[in-house]
Parts: sequence; structure tokens; C-alpha cells
Amino acid sequence: MPATAALALALTNNPSEVLDMPVDPNEPTYCVCKQVSYGEMVACDNPDCHVEWFHFGCVGLTVKPKGQWFCPQCIADGKTRNDD
Repeated sequence: MPATAALALALTNNPSEVLDMPVDPNEPTYCVCKQVSYGEMVACDNPDCHVEWFHFGCVGLTVKPKGQWFCPQCIADGKTRNDD
């Protein structure tokens, strides 16, 4: 699947892991979903990534990647590629 399609899929099929507790408005947000940190998260290994941290479900992961991992947007921008 092309990286842009993977990003679109992650944006439209984001699991509804909604927090049912108050969130501090000053708490930083992460990921393509722009939510606070919760659950399993993975960091993009591109040091110039604008988002940096992603929820597993938002980028289609179920297990921690082995080796380096790059987010769909960095891959789409040609910044790098994920280890196979």
C-alpha cells in the first residue's frame, strides 16, 4: 500500500480509543489524530518529523516495529523508508 494511502486509511479508520476522562488542555498532543498520549505509541525515526509520536492504531500497528520505523507522511515525502 502506498504511504499516502496508508496515511489516508489511518486517518479514516482510526479506532475509537476515546478517553473518557478530563484532559488537561495544556497537555501536549501527538499523532495524526492530534490527541494526548495514551496506549502504545511509536516514534518516527526521522529526526525532522513534524509529528514524531503516533498511536499504534492510528498508523495500523499492532506490535512494536523491529528496527527503525518511519511514519506514513515521512515515507510519502521521500524522507526514508521502513526496514522490511
